[in-house]
Amino acid sequence: MTSSTVFLLSLCVATCFTTAIADNDWTLNFNNTNIGELEMGSSTNIVFYAWTNTTWEDEDLQLQVISSDEDVAYPSRHFFKLPRNNSMPSSVWEKSFNLTSEFLGYTKLYLQVVKVENNTIRVLNSSQDHMNIKVLRKPQLIDKIFVICVAVLMTIIFINLGCALDVDQLKQCVRKPIAPAASFFAQFLILPILSFIYAKLIFPNSVSMQLGLFFTGISPGGGASSVWSLLLGGNINLSIVLTTVGTLESFIMIPFWVIFLGKRIFSVGEMPVPYSRIGFSIIALIIPLCIGYCIQRFMPRVSRVMTRILKPLSSCLIIFIIIFATVTNLYLFKIFSWKIILAGAVIPWTGYLIGLLTSVFARLSMPDIISMTVESGIQNTGIAIFMLKFSLGQPAADITTVIPVAVALMTPIPLLICFIIKKCFGKKDGVVSIQDPATESMINKKENEGPSANSENENNQA
Repeated sequence: MTSSTVFLLSLCVATCFTTAIADNDWTLNFNNTNIGELEMGSSTNIVFYAWTNTTWEDEDLQLQVISSDEDVAYPSRHFFKLPRNNSMPSSVWEKSFNLTSEFLGYTKLYLQVVKVENNTIRVLNSSQDHMNIKVLRKPQLIDKIFVICVAVLMTIIFINLGCALDVDQLKQCVRKPIAPAASFFAQFLILPILSFIYAKLIFPNSVSMQLGLFFTGISPGGGASSVWSLLLGGNINLSIVLTTVGTLESFIMIPFWVIFLGKRIFSVGEMPVPYSRIGFSIIALIIPLCIGYCIQRFMPRVSRVMTRILKPLSSCLIIFIIIFATVTNLYLFKIFSWKIILAGAVIPWTGYLIGLLTSVFARLSMPDIISMTVESGIQNTGIAIFMLKFSLGQPAADITTVIPVAVALMTPIPLLICFIIKKCFGKKDGVVSIQDPATESMINKKENEGPSANSENENNQA
Protein backbone atom coordinates (compact mmCIF):
# COMPACT_ATOMS: atom_id res chain seq x y z
CA MET A 1 0.00 0.00 0.00
CA THR A 2 1.52 3.32 -1.05
CA SER A 3 1.85 6.36 1.24
CA SER A 4 -0.70 8.32 -0.81
CA THR A 5 -3.27 5.57 -0.35
CA VAL A 6 -2.65 5.54 3.42
CA PHE A 7 -3.04 9.32 3.50
CA LEU A 8 -6.38 9.17 1.67
CA LEU A 9 -7.72 6.46 3.99
CA SER A 10 -6.64 8.47 7.04
CA LEU A 11 -8.36 11.56 5.64
CA CYS A 12 -11.60 9.61 5.07
CA VAL A 13 -11.56 8.25 8.63
CA ALA A 14 -10.90 11.70 10.06
CA THR A 15 -13.72 13.19 7.98
CA CYS A 16 -16.16 10.51 9.14
CA PHE A 17 -15.09 11.05 12.76
CA THR A 18 -15.54 14.81 12.46
CA THR A 19 -18.97 14.35 10.89
CA ALA A 20 -19.99 12.02 13.72
CA ILE A 21 -19.01 14.63 16.27
CA ALA A 22 -20.91 17.33 14.38
CA ASP A 23 -23.98 15.11 14.10
CA ASN A 24 -24.16 14.03 17.74
CA ASP A 25 -22.57 16.69 19.95
CA TRP A 26 -25.50 19.06 20.00
CA THR A 27 -27.95 19.75 22.80
CA LEU A 28 -31.19 21.49 21.84
CA ASN A 29 -33.69 22.51 24.52
CA PHE A 30 -36.75 24.66 24.97
CA ASN A 31 -36.89 26.70 28.14
CA ASN A 32 -40.20 24.95 28.90
CA THR A 33 -41.19 21.66 27.25
CA ASN A 34 -44.91 22.09 27.90
CA ILE A 35 -46.39 25.57 27.81
CA GLY A 36 -49.88 26.35 29.01
CA GLU A 37 -53.04 26.56 26.97
CA LEU A 38 -53.24 29.04 24.10
CA GLU A 39 -56.45 30.60 22.85
CA MET A 40 -57.20 30.73 19.14
CA GLY A 41 -55.65 33.81 17.53
CA SER A 42 -53.20 34.50 20.34
CA SER A 43 -49.39 34.38 20.27
CA THR A 44 -46.61 33.83 22.77
CA ASN A 45 -42.84 34.11 22.85
CA ILE A 46 -40.83 30.87 22.89
CA VAL A 47 -37.18 30.74 23.97
CA PHE A 48 -34.85 27.87 23.14
CA TYR A 49 -31.16 27.05 23.59
CA ALA A 50 -28.56 25.34 21.41
CA TRP A 51 -25.28 24.10 22.88
CA THR A 52 -22.37 22.31 21.20
CA ASN A 53 -18.77 21.36 21.94
CA THR A 54 -17.78 21.08 18.27
CA THR A 55 -16.08 23.58 16.02
CA TRP A 56 -16.45 24.21 12.30
CA GLU A 57 -15.15 26.46 9.56
CA ASP A 58 -16.91 27.90 6.52
CA GLU A 59 -20.08 25.90 7.06
CA ASP A 60 -23.59 27.19 6.71
CA LEU A 61 -25.30 25.76 9.80
CA GLN A 62 -28.77 26.78 10.90
CA LEU A 63 -31.22 26.00 13.68
CA GLN A 64 -34.64 24.96 12.37
CA VAL A 65 -37.95 25.12 14.22
CA ILE A 66 -40.63 22.64 13.09
CA SER A 67 -44.32 22.55 13.99
CA SER A 68 -45.95 19.16 13.46
CA ASP A 69 -49.24 20.85 12.46
CA GLU A 70 -48.97 24.43 11.29
CA ASP A 71 -52.75 24.62 10.83
CA VAL A 72 -52.92 24.61 14.63
CA ALA A 73 -49.93 26.82 15.49
CA TYR A 74 -46.94 28.09 13.51
CA PRO A 75 -43.65 29.85 14.41
CA SER A 76 -42.84 33.32 13.14
CA ARG A 77 -39.42 32.07 12.02
CA HIS A 78 -38.33 28.61 10.94
CA PHE A 79 -34.56 29.11 10.50
CA PHE A 80 -31.92 30.81 12.65
CA LYS A 81 -28.44 31.22 11.17
CA LEU A 82 -25.35 30.26 13.15
CA PRO A 83 -21.88 31.78 12.60
CA ARG A 84 -20.06 30.31 9.60
CA ASN A 85 -16.94 29.90 11.74
CA ASN A 86 -16.91 28.58 15.27
CA SER A 87 -13.54 28.08 16.91
CA MET A 88 -14.76 28.01 20.49
CA PRO A 89 -15.97 24.72 22.03
CA SER A 90 -18.89 24.73 24.45
CA SER A 91 -20.71 27.45 22.55
CA VAL A 92 -24.26 28.34 23.60
CA TRP A 93 -26.87 30.21 21.57
CA GLU A 94 -30.15 31.57 22.88
CA LYS A 95 -32.87 32.25 20.33
CA SER A 96 -36.57 33.12 20.47
CA PHE A 97 -39.58 33.32 18.18
CA ASN A 98 -43.28 34.10 18.36
CA LEU A 99 -45.72 31.20 18.18
CA THR A 100 -49.16 32.06 16.77
CA SER A 101 -52.16 29.81 17.41
CA GLU A 102 -54.36 29.38 14.35
CA PHE A 103 -57.04 26.75 15.14
CA LEU A 104 -58.16 24.21 17.71
CA GLY A 105 -55.97 21.20 18.18
CA TYR A 106 -52.62 19.85 19.27
CA THR A 107 -49.20 20.28 17.77
CA LYS A 108 -45.58 19.70 18.75
CA LEU A 109 -42.51 21.89 18.24
CA TYR A 110 -39.16 20.31 17.37
CA LEU A 111 -35.66 21.73 16.99
CA GLN A 112 -32.93 20.47 14.71
CA VAL A 113 -29.54 21.54 13.38
CA VAL A 114 -29.33 21.56 9.60
CA LYS A 115 -26.62 22.22 7.08
CA VAL A 116 -27.44 24.04 3.86
CA GLU A 117 -25.51 22.81 0.83
CA ASN A 118 -26.40 23.76 -2.74
CA ASN A 119 -29.93 24.75 -1.72
CA THR A 120 -30.46 21.39 -0.04
CA ILE A 121 -30.94 20.83 3.68
CA ARG A 122 -29.17 18.04 5.52
CA VAL A 123 -30.21 17.31 9.10
CA LEU A 124 -27.24 17.03 11.47
CA ASN A 125 -29.06 16.69 14.76
CA SER A 126 -32.63 16.68 16.09
CA SER A 127 -33.80 17.58 19.57
CA GLN A 128 -34.59 14.72 21.91
CA ASP A 129 -37.47 16.53 23.56
CA HIS A 130 -40.32 18.57 22.10
CA MET A 131 -42.80 21.21 23.20
CA ASN A 132 -46.48 20.28 23.43
CA ILE A 133 -48.85 22.94 22.17
CA LYS A 134 -52.58 22.97 22.97
CA VAL A 135 -54.87 25.51 21.30
CA LEU A 136 -58.30 26.10 22.81
CA ARG A 137 -61.36 28.12 21.89
CA LYS A 138 -62.41 30.96 24.17
CA PRO A 139 -65.31 29.69 26.32
CA GLN A 140 -68.70 31.13 25.38
CA LEU A 141 -72.13 31.12 26.97
CA ILE A 142 -73.64 28.95 24.21
CA ASP A 143 -71.10 26.21 25.01
CA LYS A 144 -72.33 25.99 28.61
CA ILE A 145 -75.94 25.99 27.42
CA PHE A 146 -75.14 23.17 25.00
CA VAL A 147 -73.49 21.01 27.67
CA ILE A 148 -76.43 21.53 30.04
CA CYS A 149 -78.94 20.73 27.28
CA VAL A 150 -77.12 17.53 26.36
CA ALA A 151 -77.09 16.39 29.99
CA VAL A 152 -80.79 17.22 30.52
CA LEU A 153 -81.98 15.66 27.26
CA MET A 154 -79.99 12.46 27.75
CA THR A 155 -81.44 12.23 31.27
CA ILE A 156 -84.97 12.54 29.85
CA ILE A 157 -84.27 9.91 27.19
CA PHE A 158 -82.94 7.39 29.71
CA ILE A 159 -85.78 8.01 32.19
CA ASN A 160 -88.13 7.28 29.32
CA LEU A 161 -86.17 4.14 28.50
CA GLY A 162 -86.51 2.99 32.12
CA CYS A 163 -90.27 3.63 32.03
CA ALA A 164 -90.62 1.62 28.80
CA LEU A 165 -88.33 -1.21 29.95
CA ASP A 166 -90.18 -4.51 29.47
CA VAL A 167 -88.76 -7.18 31.75
CA ASP A 168 -90.86 -9.91 30.09
CA GLN A 169 -89.28 -9.10 26.72
CA LEU A 170 -85.81 -9.27 28.29
CA LYS A 171 -86.66 -12.70 29.73
CA GLN A 172 -87.87 -13.77 26.28
CA CYS A 173 -84.49 -12.68 24.87
CA VAL A 174 -82.76 -14.90 27.41
CA ARG A 175 -84.92 -17.86 26.36
CA LYS A 176 -84.47 -17.21 22.61
CA PRO A 177 -81.26 -15.19 22.32
CA ILE A 178 -80.57 -15.71 18.61
CA ALA A 179 -81.40 -12.19 17.41
CA PRO A 180 -79.92 -10.35 20.46
CA ALA A 181 -76.77 -12.50 20.29
CA ALA A 182 -76.36 -11.76 16.58
CA SER A 183 -76.89 -8.06 17.26
CA PHE A 184 -74.32 -8.13 20.08
CA PHE A 185 -71.82 -9.86 17.81
CA ALA A 186 -72.29 -7.29 15.05
CA GLN A 187 -72.52 -4.12 17.13
CA PHE A 188 -70.24 -4.71 20.09
CA LEU A 189 -67.61 -7.14 18.77
CA ILE A 190 -67.06 -6.53 15.06
CA LEU A 191 -67.94 -2.84 14.66
CA PRO A 192 -65.71 -1.52 17.52
CA ILE A 193 -62.69 -3.35 16.08
CA LEU A 194 -63.43 -2.01 12.59
CA SER A 195 -63.96 1.51 13.94
CA PHE A 196 -60.51 1.35 15.57
CA ILE A 197 -58.96 0.21 12.28
CA TYR A 198 -60.86 2.87 10.30
CA ALA A 199 -59.70 5.56 12.75
CA LYS A 200 -56.06 4.58 12.29
CA LEU A 201 -56.35 4.40 8.50
CA ILE A 202 -58.39 7.56 7.86
CA PHE A 203 -56.78 9.81 10.49
CA PRO A 204 -53.24 8.47 11.00
CA ASN A 205 -51.95 11.82 12.34
CA SER A 206 -54.98 13.11 14.27
CA VAL A 207 -55.58 11.59 17.69
CA SER A 208 -58.70 13.71 18.27
CA MET A 209 -60.40 12.48 15.10
CA GLN A 210 -59.43 8.90 15.94
CA LEU A 211 -61.12 9.26 19.32
CA GLY A 212 -64.26 10.76 17.76
CA LEU A 213 -64.56 7.90 15.26
CA PHE A 214 -63.77 5.23 17.84
CA PHE A 215 -66.25 6.52 20.46
CA THR A 216 -68.98 6.69 17.81
CA GLY A 217 -68.22 3.12 16.73
CA ILE A 218 -68.57 1.71 20.25
CA SER A 219 -71.90 3.46 20.93
CA PRO A 220 -75.13 1.40 20.98
CA GLY A 221 -77.94 1.54 18.45
CA GLY A 222 -80.07 4.65 18.30
CA GLY A 223 -83.77 5.22 18.91
CA ALA A 224 -84.29 6.17 15.26
CA SER A 225 -83.79 2.51 14.32
CA SER A 226 -87.37 1.73 15.38
CA VAL A 227 -88.72 4.41 13.04
CA TRP A 228 -86.71 3.12 10.07
CA SER A 229 -87.66 -0.50 10.86
CA LEU A 230 -91.31 0.52 10.69
CA LEU A 231 -90.85 2.39 7.39
CA LEU A 232 -88.93 -0.45 5.75
CA GLY A 233 -91.23 -3.26 6.87
CA GLY A 234 -89.10 -4.67 9.68
CA ASN A 235 -90.06 -6.21 12.99
CA ILE A 236 -90.76 -3.16 15.14
CA ASN A 237 -91.00 -5.21 18.35
CA LEU A 238 -87.60 -6.80 17.75
CA SER A 239 -86.14 -3.35 16.98
CA ILE A 240 -87.35 -1.99 20.33
CA VAL A 241 -85.95 -5.02 22.16
CA LEU A 242 -82.56 -4.76 20.41
CA THR A 243 -82.31 -1.03 21.19
CA THR A 244 -83.10 -1.65 24.86
CA VAL A 245 -80.75 -4.62 25.24
CA GLY A 246 -77.99 -2.84 23.29
CA THR A 247 -78.20 0.22 25.54
CA LEU A 248 -77.91 -1.96 28.66
CA GLU A 249 -74.96 -3.85 27.15
CA SER A 250 -73.20 -0.58 26.31
CA PHE A 251 -72.74 0.19 30.01
CA ILE A 252 -70.27 -2.71 30.08
CA MET A 253 -68.92 -2.72 26.54
CA ILE A 254 -68.03 0.99 26.26
CA PRO A 255 -65.59 0.88 29.24
CA PHE A 256 -64.27 -2.48 28.00
CA TRP A 257 -63.36 -1.15 24.55
CA VAL A 258 -61.94 2.09 25.95
CA ILE A 259 -59.61 0.08 28.19
CA PHE A 260 -58.76 -2.53 25.57
CA LEU A 261 -58.34 -0.40 22.40
CA GLY A 262 -59.02 3.22 23.33
CA LYS A 263 -55.93 3.50 25.51
CA ARG A 264 -53.79 2.79 22.45
CA ILE A 265 -55.14 5.96 20.83
CA PHE A 266 -54.72 8.00 24.02
CA SER A 267 -51.11 6.86 24.43
CA VAL A 268 -50.16 8.01 20.92
CA GLY A 269 -51.46 11.50 21.69
CA GLU A 270 -49.70 11.51 25.08
CA MET A 271 -53.14 11.94 26.66
CA PRO A 272 -54.11 10.14 29.87
CA VAL A 273 -57.12 7.85 29.58
CA PRO A 274 -59.96 9.63 31.49
CA TYR A 275 -61.14 6.53 33.34
CA SER A 276 -62.87 8.51 36.08
CA ARG A 277 -64.74 10.75 33.62
CA ILE A 278 -65.85 7.80 31.49
CA GLY A 279 -67.02 5.97 34.62
CA PHE A 280 -68.89 9.07 35.76
CA SER A 281 -70.56 9.38 32.34
CA ILE A 282 -71.72 5.76 32.47
CA ILE A 283 -73.10 6.22 36.00
CA ALA A 284 -74.79 9.44 34.88
CA LEU A 285 -76.72 7.39 32.29
CA ILE A 286 -77.50 4.43 34.59
CA ILE A 287 -79.07 6.60 37.32
CA PRO A 288 -81.91 8.05 35.17
CA LEU A 289 -82.51 4.57 33.73
CA CYS A 290 -83.03 3.22 37.26
CA ILE A 291 -85.25 6.20 38.10
CA GLY A 292 -87.42 5.45 35.08
CA TYR A 293 -87.71 1.78 36.04
CA CYS A 294 -88.71 2.74 39.60
CA ILE A 295 -91.41 5.02 38.18
CA GLN A 296 -92.65 2.07 36.12
CA ARG A 297 -92.82 -0.23 39.17
CA PHE A 298 -94.31 2.14 41.75
CA MET A 299 -96.15 4.71 39.62
CA PRO A 300 -97.46 2.76 36.62
CA ARG A 301 -99.93 5.43 35.54
CA VAL A 302 -97.22 8.08 35.43
CA SER A 303 -94.98 5.62 33.60
CA ARG A 304 -97.61 4.97 30.92
CA VAL A 305 -98.16 8.69 30.39
CA MET A 306 -94.42 9.37 30.15
CA THR A 307 -93.89 6.47 27.74
CA ARG A 308 -96.79 7.59 25.57
CA ILE A 309 -95.54 11.18 25.43
CA LEU A 310 -91.78 10.74 25.43
CA LYS A 311 -91.38 7.64 23.24
CA PRO A 312 -92.09 9.60 19.99
CA LEU A 313 -89.88 12.41 21.27
CA SER A 314 -86.77 10.28 21.87
CA SER A 315 -85.67 10.42 18.23
CA CYS A 316 -86.55 14.13 18.10
CA LEU A 317 -84.41 14.81 21.18
CA ILE A 318 -81.42 13.02 19.64
CA ILE A 319 -81.91 14.98 16.40
CA PHE A 320 -82.10 18.18 18.46
CA ILE A 321 -78.78 17.34 20.16
CA ILE A 322 -77.15 16.78 16.76
CA ILE A 323 -78.53 20.04 15.32
CA PHE A 324 -77.53 21.97 18.45
CA ALA A 325 -74.04 20.45 18.28
CA THR A 326 -73.79 21.52 14.63
CA VAL A 327 -74.92 25.09 15.33
CA THR A 328 -72.71 25.43 18.42
CA ASN A 329 -69.66 24.10 16.61
CA LEU A 330 -70.12 25.70 13.19
CA TYR A 331 -66.46 26.70 13.25
CA LEU A 332 -65.58 22.99 12.95
CA PHE A 333 -66.88 22.96 9.38
CA LYS A 334 -63.59 24.67 8.58
CA ILE A 335 -61.97 21.26 9.00
CA PHE A 336 -64.80 19.40 7.23
CA SER A 337 -63.03 17.44 4.49
CA TRP A 338 -63.46 14.30 2.43
CA LYS A 339 -61.91 12.35 5.31
CA ILE A 340 -64.61 13.57 7.70
CA ILE A 341 -67.32 12.64 5.19
CA LEU A 342 -65.72 9.23 4.66
CA ALA A 343 -65.55 8.65 8.41
CA GLY A 344 -69.19 9.68 8.74
CA ALA A 345 -70.24 7.15 6.10
CA VAL A 346 -67.97 4.20 6.82
CA ILE A 347 -69.25 3.48 10.37
CA PRO A 348 -73.02 3.26 9.71
CA TRP A 349 -72.70 1.75 6.24
CA THR A 350 -70.34 -0.93 7.51
CA GLY A 351 -72.76 -1.54 10.36
CA TYR A 352 -75.58 -2.15 7.87
CA LEU A 353 -73.45 -4.68 6.01
CA ILE A 354 -72.37 -6.49 9.18
CA GLY A 355 -75.93 -6.61 10.50
CA LEU A 356 -77.22 -7.95 7.18
CA LEU A 357 -74.60 -10.70 6.95
CA THR A 358 -74.97 -11.67 10.61
CA SER A 359 -78.76 -11.89 10.46
CA VAL A 360 -78.68 -13.89 7.21
CA PHE A 361 -76.12 -16.25 8.74
CA ALA A 362 -78.40 -16.63 11.80
CA ARG A 363 -81.26 -17.54 9.42
CA LEU A 364 -83.66 -14.92 10.72
CA SER A 365 -86.91 -14.04 8.96
CA MET A 366 -87.00 -11.15 6.49
CA PRO A 367 -88.62 -8.64 8.91
CA ASP A 368 -86.04 -9.60 11.56
CA ILE A 369 -83.22 -9.22 9.01
CA ILE A 370 -84.42 -5.70 8.21
CA SER A 371 -84.57 -4.74 11.90
CA MET A 372 -81.14 -6.28 12.59
CA THR A 373 -79.58 -4.48 9.63
CA VAL A 374 -81.02 -1.12 10.64
CA GLU A 375 -80.14 -1.58 14.31
CA SER A 376 -76.50 -2.44 13.55
CA GLY A 377 -75.98 0.61 11.34
CA ILE A 378 -77.69 3.39 13.29
CA GLN A 379 -75.43 4.54 16.11
CA ASN A 380 -76.71 6.54 19.06
CA THR A 381 -74.73 9.67 18.23
CA GLY A 382 -76.33 11.41 21.21
CA ILE A 383 -74.50 9.03 23.56
CA ALA A 384 -71.29 9.51 21.54
CA ILE A 385 -71.50 13.30 21.86
CA PHE A 386 -72.36 12.98 25.57
CA MET A 387 -69.37 10.70 26.22
CA LEU A 388 -66.96 12.89 24.25
CA LYS A 389 -68.12 16.13 25.86
CA PHE A 390 -67.98 14.84 29.43
CA SER A 391 -65.00 12.47 29.14
CA LEU A 392 -62.40 14.44 27.19
CA GLY A 393 -60.73 17.70 28.03
CA GLN A 394 -60.45 20.65 25.71
CA PRO A 395 -59.80 21.05 22.83
CA ALA A 396 -60.39 17.33 22.13
CA ALA A 397 -64.00 17.54 23.35
CA ASP A 398 -64.72 20.24 20.75
CA ILE A 399 -62.82 18.71 17.84
CA THR A 400 -64.18 15.19 18.22
CA THR A 401 -67.81 16.39 18.03
CA VAL A 402 -67.50 16.75 14.26
CA ILE A 403 -67.33 12.94 13.79
CA PRO A 404 -70.69 11.97 15.37
CA VAL A 405 -72.29 14.92 13.57
CA ALA A 406 -70.91 13.61 10.26
CA VAL A 407 -72.11 10.09 11.13
CA ALA A 408 -75.60 11.41 11.84
CA LEU A 409 -75.65 13.19 8.46
CA MET A 410 -74.50 10.14 6.48
CA THR A 411 -76.50 7.44 8.33
CA PRO A 412 -79.94 7.85 6.68
CA ILE A 413 -78.71 7.95 3.06
CA PRO A 414 -78.84 4.15 2.36
CA LEU A 415 -82.07 3.81 4.34
CA LEU A 416 -83.70 6.64 2.39
CA ILE A 417 -82.66 5.02 -0.89
CA CYS A 418 -84.14 1.69 0.24
CA PHE A 419 -87.35 3.42 1.31
CA ILE A 420 -87.71 5.14 -2.08
CA ILE A 421 -87.10 1.84 -3.88
CA LYS A 422 -89.65 0.12 -1.63
CA LYS A 423 -92.24 2.79 -2.36
CA CYS A 424 -91.63 2.76 -6.11
CA PHE A 425 -91.23 -0.96 -6.77
CA GLY A 426 -92.58 -2.71 -3.65
CA LYS A 427 -95.89 -4.57 -3.58
CA LYS A 428 -98.81 -2.69 -2.10
CA ASP A 429 -100.49 -5.28 0.08
CA GLY A 430 -102.59 -2.84 2.01
CA VAL A 431 -102.08 -1.07 5.28
CA VAL A 432 -100.19 -2.95 7.96
CA SER A 433 -100.94 -2.05 11.56
CA ILE A 434 -98.03 -2.29 13.96
CA GLN A 435 -98.91 -2.70 17.60
CA ASP A 436 -96.67 -2.68 20.62
CA PRO A 437 -96.46 -6.02 22.49
CA ALA A 438 -98.81 -5.01 25.33
CA THR A 439 -101.52 -3.73 22.99
CA GLU A 440 -101.17 -6.75 20.71
CA SER A 441 -101.56 -9.23 23.57
CA MET A 442 -104.58 -7.31 24.88
CA ILE A 443 -106.25 -7.44 21.44
CA ASN A 444 -105.57 -11.17 21.15
CA LYS A 445 -106.99 -11.74 24.61
CA LYS A 446 -110.17 -9.87 23.74
CA GLU A 447 -110.52 -11.78 20.48
CA ASN A 448 -110.16 -15.10 22.28
CA GLU A 449 -112.66 -14.10 24.97
CA GLY A 450 -115.05 -12.54 22.47
CA PRO A 451 -117.45 -15.48 21.75
CA SER A 452 -117.81 -16.51 25.37
CA ALA A 453 -118.37 -12.94 26.49
CA ASN A 454 -121.07 -12.43 23.86
CA SER A 455 -122.91 -15.62 24.87
CA GLU A 456 -122.88 -14.58 28.53
CA ASN A 457 -124.40 -11.21 27.62
CA GLU A 458 -127.16 -12.90 25.60
CA ASN A 459 -128.00 -15.22 28.50
CA ASN A 460 -128.19 -12.30 30.91
CA GLN A 461 -130.49 -10.40 28.59
CA ALA A 462 -132.77 -13.48 28.23
